[in-house]
Amino acid sequence: MHGRTTPARVAVVLLLVAGLSAACCTSCGPVEAAQAYPAGPSASAALTPAVTSGTFTPKPVSILPAGIDTTALAEVPNPLSGDNPRYPEEALTLPAVGVVFHDAGLGTSIERVTGRPGVRHEYSRFDPFNADKSMIILLDVSEGSFTVFRTIEPYDRPENRVRVLDLEEPRWDRADPDRVTGFSGFRMVSVNVLTGEEVTLKDFAADPTIGPLITADNDLYRITMRNEGEASLDGDWWALALQGSREDHRLRYLFCWHRSTDEVVGLGELEFDQAEIDWLGMSPLGNWVLIGADPSNRGPLTGFTIADRELTEFHQINYDTSHADVALDVNGDEVLVMQNSRTDHVDLFPLAASTTPVMQSGVDYQGSDHVPLLRLFYDSGSPIGFEGGVHISGNAPGYALVSTYQDPDRPEKNWLDRSIVLIRLDPDAPRVYHVAKTHNVTKEYWEETHATISNDGHTVVWAGDFGIAVGEERTYLLRLDLP
Repeated sequence: MHGRTTPARVAVVLLLVAGLSAACCTSCGPVEAAQAYPAGPSASAALTPAVTSGTFTPKPVSILPAGIDTTALAEVPNPLSGDNPRYPEEALTLPAVGVVFHDAGLGTSIERVTGRPGVRHEYSRFDPFNADKSMIILLDVSEGSFTVFRTIEPYDRPENRVRVLDLEEPRWDRADPDRVTGFSGFRMVSVNVLTGEEVTLKDFAADPTIGPLITADNDLYRITMRNEGEASLDGDWWALALQGSREDHRLRYLFCWHRSTDEVVGLGELEFDQAEIDWLGMSPLGNWVLIGADPSNRGPLTGFTIADRELTEFHQINYDTSHADVALDVNGDEVLVMQNSRTDHVDLFPLAASTTPVMQSGVDYQGSDHVPLLRLFYDSGSPIGFEGGVHISGNAPGYALVSTYQDPDRPEKNWLDRSIVLIRLDPDAPRVYHVAKTHNVTKEYWEETHATISNDGHTVVWAGDFGIAVGEERTYLLRLDLP
């Protein structure tokens, strides 16, 4: 590893890593979307001229667990067993928008909230609602576009349309219900979705550290978190990559930006054989850069890796990078909740230098600090074997939501099949509760369930097709409210 000093006194690390393979889940995250949605009546006005933002003050962050009342939910007796009581999904015809229906024995109420098939939320990791839940970002799968709608049912009716978002990786501001932040080329942009005012939060092409890299390589074309990463909860720390178009659009540099001081505090250059990174982002409290790297890389980027903000110290905490989300546990500590291919569990990984990976299948957890939360009973020879996929949502402090999906040829056998469950992230005594059945069958990517929980922990949305036109990605958005 080699270092050099920039005029901005940034620690620059040349990461000498080799041997990348396709084991990172490069198709597991949200698909990049072009902005082509037809404008509605309230989305036709052009954006106002962009202005540059002033100083930034980090937003206060609560680390207290979300106030979810789980007393009415059906608890899973032994989440670490492959065999638990089943709640088989009941066949339903497509319900009308706004008509409440129930899953037998689960004590929750579900409703369909979109009218057109193929209009849904983006992914499990992101809360699609704004701060007061008066608006939602929805994706039109056929057009590949993000649009803001008001949350009057059905959400996607034309009169609810607020604005088409001409941004990549659009995310709601956690405090201002009218603003969305995203990327446009090398700029980080904030848009007021009601007025169209666009503010440039940062133009990295003009940054004294990043700008010269962009000038020196005209193949670079954008900043990105690879569609799955997020900033720290207070919006102050950002882990980003510079991406080029050559060599299969590989990443060229990783860097960490501190917004309140407008300083790039760490920068790492990626060689060709180390750029297969699934996603990157910050830990919830901004203490770590998270790098979803390939397991066949040479160090320091081998498997799922955490790094300090200066990108000088690296720690591998998992063998590979699977479906996951960052979260806060009930103690307010930063954790990663991820499917573990070595243990066939959904595990809790403390985001700490002391966490070590489980490298081989069939071995125990001793010394790793991983906490098993939920068993994925992958046993094709068992009559109750699990044969589906999972996604994870850690938006609500103290909890993680896990949703599963199955293809049309796999009937329900396991207690987790076509299910959504809620995990209380207590490292000493985790608990798991049934939330809903998915009412969904998956053959193509945008038919995956991708259930997500809102930041306050009281709303869950997911994609469901009720077994209709499977393979045509004609899902609807389903909503469930938790007390």
